[in-house]
Amino acid sequence: MVAIVPLLVGLSLPVPPLQSDLPAPSGPAHLVRVEGGLRALARLQRLGADIVERDLAPGGLKVLADDAQLAFLESQGLTTSVEIEDLAAHYAARLATTPPSLPLTAGQDLGAWLQPPFSQGGMGGYYTWDEVTSVLDQIHAAYPAIVGPRTSLGTSLQGRGIWSVKVSDTPGVDEPEPEVRIDSMHHAREPQSMQTSLWYLLWLCENYGTDPLATYLVDERETWFVPVVNPDGYVYNQQQQPGGGGLWRKNRRDNGNGSTGVDLNRNYPFEWGYDDQGSSSNPGSETYRGTSPVSEPETAAMVAFIEGREFATALSMHTYSDLWLAPWGYIPAYPPNWTEFDEVGTLATEVNGYPHDPASLLLYAANGVTFDYDYGVNGTLAWTPEIGSSSDGFWPPQSRIVPLAQDNQLALARTALAAGAWLRIASESLTELGDGDGSYEGGESVRLGLVVRNSGLAASGAATLSAATSSPWAVVTTGAVQLTGLASFTEAPAEQVVELLPGVPPGTVVPITYELTVDGHPFLFETSLVAGAGAPLAFFDFEAPGDEGWVVAGPNDASTGIWERGDPNGTAAQQEDDHSAIGTLCWFTGQGSPGGSLGENDVDGGTTTLVSPTFALAGRDSARASWWVSYSNDTGASPNADVFVVQASDDGGATWSDLMVLGPDGPGTSSGWTKYEVDLEDTIALTDQVRVRFQASDLGSGSIVEAMLDEFILMAGTNGEGLGTRSCSPAADNSAGGPASLFVTGSAAVADQDLTLAAVGLPLGQFGYFLCSQSAGSATPPGSSGVLCLGGTIGRFRSQLQNSGANGHMAIPVDLGALPLSPPVAAVPGATWIFQLWYRDQGASGPTSNFSDAVALTFE
Repeated sequence: MVAIVPLLVGLSLPVPPLQSDLPAPSGPAHLVRVEGGLRALARLQRLGADIVERDLAPGGLKVLADDAQLAFLESQGLTTSVEIEDLAAHYAARLATTPPSLPLTAGQDLGAWLQPPFSQGGMGGYYTWDEVTSVLDQIHAAYPAIVGPRTSLGTSLQGRGIWSVKVSDTPGVDEPEPEVRIDSMHHAREPQSMQTSLWYLLWLCENYGTDPLATYLVDERETWFVPVVNPDGYVYNQQQQPGGGGLWRKNRRDNGNGSTGVDLNRNYPFEWGYDDQGSSSNPGSETYRGTSPVSEPETAAMVAFIEGREFATALSMHTYSDLWLAPWGYIPAYPPNWTEFDEVGTLATEVNGYPHDPASLLLYAANGVTFDYDYGVNGTLAWTPEIGSSSDGFWPPQSRIVPLAQDNQLALARTALAAGAWLRIASESLTELGDGDGSYEGGESVRLGLVVRNSGLAASGAATLSAATSSPWAVVTTGAVQLTGLASFTEAPAEQVVELLPGVPPGTVVPITYELTVDGHPFLFETSLVAGAGAPLAFFDFEAPGDEGWVVAGPNDASTGIWERGDPNGTAAQQEDDHSAIGTLCWFTGQGSPGGSLGENDVDGGTTTLVSPTFALAGRDSARASWWVSYSNDTGASPNADVFVVQASDDGGATWSDLMVLGPDGPGTSSGWTKYEVDLEDTIALTDQVRVRFQASDLGSGSIVEAMLDEFILMAGTNGEGLGTRSCSPAADNSAGGPASLFVTGSAAVADQDLTLAAVGLPLGQFGYFLCSQSAGSATPPGSSGVLCLGGTIGRFRSQLQNSGANGHMAIPVDLGALPLSPPVAAVPGATWIFQLWYRDQGASGPTSNFSDAVALTFE
């Protein structure tokens, strides 16, 4: 939430008065860059400019403007530069020359049976409005048991139907089940939103009865789809650019002054016309809100539809910017129940990686919009996904239609899950029950500590949780856990125990499957542990009820700013939030009051020291400690006068040695969470009396010193090598401090059908999927800090998406009869395949993904 402060300040800046209205568009639209930050953003909004991108970090925004509009913006003193001369022509040419999209995962060729097939529509791969109408009829005809007939919510200005379909196990019956709405194309130039919603509709249909999640969502939810809210505007784009690429946004209302169109997503009745920044009173503006709330028949149809249902969650799909926008749009503030929005939105975006926050804070202010109406009037948890990157634009290349839909498939499913009860395994921790050395060895048991959470809006019924393993080296020794009903957004612990059999080789991956049965529907969650692998000897996210052995100790002679644990109040020198993905608590140097001054309760006049519990490390050859710190000493009258010191002791605290010193200037002294990692054996002896301490001092005059600590982890142990040979091993360090390692275990014999891919050394709680190819390569994809070691045709185990959890491990079993190319390819003796892992690394600064090393394996 730290971003709120500068944004609120920016929005309060005075905006120079307007000289005249922005002209209505009348010629080819240029993609124009406008220099400036928040002041320029506010100015452009008040002018009614068509803002399509916001990138304030380097200080720039992008708008669409024809020649007259561009001249007007320049007359207002704005600095502009044209990046693409005719954007519609650019899109049209790109759609005419790019190849059609191909499914990335075997078994995900959705809608290939449609006429025309999915992603093969008449406008550069995108369905025309007539084709959407036909496709809805075809889907109903193919799946009448779960898809209702196409029905009209009303008609557009020009008399076209606003079509909807319902998906449910009894589509003709109004059951008392949680209701979900997915609408798209309020804006006529955003067809990828329609294609993404239709992809999800097809996924539900084609996977019903085989995929547990799709089956559950059809059986336990009522999901309504409205693919094209603005049919007239979309047909107009087809008339102007038959091959796709049209840029018309609004409906086709004749405003009577030479301009055309009302922005349907500024015409909803909640806070309609709140100000002229979030919508425009100028009919020529692309954000023109109309003459009154619900003045447009398309909006009226949607409002009547919404008021006639009880939608618990809703998605109003748009493009583009790779964002997941939440209320509020009309004011720069978080909604009252932001914790619920944040939990569901964060889970929805775990895979696609979209930033998630209120639209007014993340993008720009907008009033009279769909999700504000959904939430403000009916309490619906509603979002607007902005699908696609800057390079995708409003009309992504045809080759991007399927990938963008795939990227958002799980996000849509999770939003639907949240409409009712949604039980999930929220966390997993592994504890060795053996000799205490932190490694999982033969003859020892491992406690699987689980937390089951209800991340949905309804209370759950009874459920059961059990674990199983297919490994010949392990056995689950506990029975199923019975879970009583969980209230909305609450959780309960559960526990299972796995026994490792004597003789298990180090490096052996032990796959574990959890089965969570909810409402008679079984859900399987795959995880693993690696025998001999280093387990976390200690993990502190500081969310426990007590201090877990951490103490404030001497020297502790500062007059203010003493270390304390809690939910911090942010200042310009201290973060507003802890670093943990779940929870709010961390250690920090003194709590200021909300809205207090910069130096309120900072470290003054001495030193404050935080000391860890004692760690027993005798007999180990290595131990690595990592932690996240935010430290600031660069503000105040005398900046950069102090240091932050981390030390370790091998004699219980009698003597100390430096592990790290931050300051007095340079990196790590300007606030902001940063991860640090050290190998303790490089500095101290590994004894049974190891402690670590963190010291913040104010020994200068007039400086402002603040420090914060979160997620302290102590790791030890080694791994085996597994099958195959290391191939192209340029694995880059990740935010956990080192590179990720890939292991291939089991049998190289195809006939044995016993192969597992496992990766260790991953950042905690990140998603990833394994890759395969028969060709080597070397490339650094955009947004990655690692190297893709595969070439040629690359298969992605997307259907086996994994989370590294609290242990930094991922593992999947491999079906050697169907390696995930398109079409699937069977492994054969003598063939060599190369395997690698791609994974998100959102804790890193800069790139947000990485790769493990690669392993080449020749099958027998």
